[in-house]
Amino acid sequence: MKVLKVGTFFDEKSRDFKLEIIAGADGLNRLVTVPDVNRPGLAFAGFFEHLPYERAQIIGIAEFTFLKKLSREQQIDILKKVFSPKQVPCCIITRSFDPLPTMIEVFNEIKVPLLKTSLTSAQLLGDLIYYFDEKLAPSEKLHGVLSNVYGLGVFIRGKSGIGKSECALELVKRGHMLVSDDIVEITKRSGHILIGKSAGISKHHMEIRGIGIIDVQRMFGVANILDESKIELVINLIEWDAAKNHERLGIDEHYTDILGVNVPELTIPVGPGRNLAIIVETASLNQRLKNRGHFSALELSKKLIAQMNKSKNEK
Repeated sequence: MKVLKVGTFFDEKSRDFKLEIIAGADGLNRLVTVPDVNRPGLAFAGFFEHLPYERAQIIGIAEFTFLKKLSREQQIDILKKVFSPKQVPCCIITRSFDPLPTMIEVFNEIKVPLLKTSLTSAQLLGDLIYYFDEKLAPSEKLHGVLSNVYGLGVFIRGKSGIGKSECALELVKRGHMLVSDDIVEITKRSGHILIGKSAGISKHHMEIRGIGIIDVQRMFGVANILDESKIELVINLIEWDAAKNHERLGIDEHYTDILGVNVPELTIPVGPGRNLAIIVETASLNQRLKNRGHFSALELSKKLIAQMNKSKNEK
């Protein structure tokens, strides 16, 4: 499970989110473990059931106004009950409200970072959740090539030397975009979306056997590279085997599991004379049609069955 230190979050986003530390600086090593955030309004009113302590807590105008109306003793009691648990990573006050004296006192005592921003709660929430989601998203590195073909992220896999990079290079020459060659770092975002990008310093480079390392961006231009892309189709390249019954109709759909997400998968045999780039282009366009509800193979199959039934009835 990925975690994020509050101190790291502050260092990376204090400028973007207009953050400043008000109290609890000793707690910057506390960990953010989930991408969601919480507004503890109900807890301030005394309802603690199902309170998600593990989330970053946001105090907006409603929470601040309610807390301000309480007595000093009530404020201290509520603040300790809500923010003392060890799971609480931090608290952020929006709209540049000056924290109450009790807040500074309590947060310093319990060593929970209290931050302040000039942004409104609505402005902060979306960007904050997106940032946490990106930092905490499950990820793994897989061997293969990721290209964006006709706007569809295609992850090409296969054993070493089968022609993945050569196929991706031909796709680049045909106007499509390279995301990563050899190693693809894949993260799972909210909504079961897989995002792939290049891992490490090999970004925008390819290894072509017989030539060596080439810089795709400098050679073909920025129009042919992408920093990241969704992964919406997996293509497995295998060696052609005349004795094997390779897929011909494409009626049966196959999927592969990546980080718990089922991604459409095709297995394409590689043999002499086969133009892999054109096949990948066709597969991408066909998948886009499927995504829009048009399944060509299945539709043709239904037409053939209907024609056979018609001929049978005429007899």
